[in-house]
Amino acid sequence: MEQALYQATILTFEELGFMFPVPDMDVLGLDPKTSSAISIDFKGDFDGRLVLQVESSMMPTIAENMLGEEMPVEEEMQRDALGEIANVICGNALSMIAGKKAVFKLGAPQFMTEIEETEDPKAVAHFNLEEGRAEVLLYTKGKQ
Repeated sequence: MEQALYQATILTFEELGFMFPVPDMDVLGLDPKTSSAISIDFKGDFDGRLVLQVESSMMPTIAENMLGEEMPVEEEMQRDALGEIANVICGNALSMIAGKKAVFKLGAPQFMTEIEETEDPKAVAHFNLEEGRAEVLLYTKGKQ
C-alpha cells in the first residue's frame, strides 16, 4: 500500500507539478503551523480518506507550474492546484491498490486548517522535493 502511495505521489508531482524528488534529505513529518493540507474522502471497494500535506512555501510554485504562469497566483488558485494534485494522487493510488476494475467515488478536495487525526494511517509516504517537503497519508476502512 505504501509503495503504491509513493509511486502515485511521485508520478503526480513530476507530471502535474514539474517537481522532482531529492534524495538524502531529512524526511521527518511536517509542522502543521508551516504547512498546508488537503483532504479527499473516497467511497468504493473500501472507504477512506487521503491527506496531502506540503510546506506552505511550495503552494505558489505548485500552482504556477500547473498553470504555466510566471506571475504570482492567487491563494484560491494555489488551493485548487493542491486539490487537483491530491485528487490525482488519490485516484492513481486507489487504482494501484485495489486494481483497475475497482470503482471509487472521490469527494471534493477539502482544504484543512487543522490536522487532527484520531487514528493511525494505513500508509504514509514522505517526500523531499526540490521545492520542499510533502507527505501523503492514507486512511482506510473496510476490506483492502
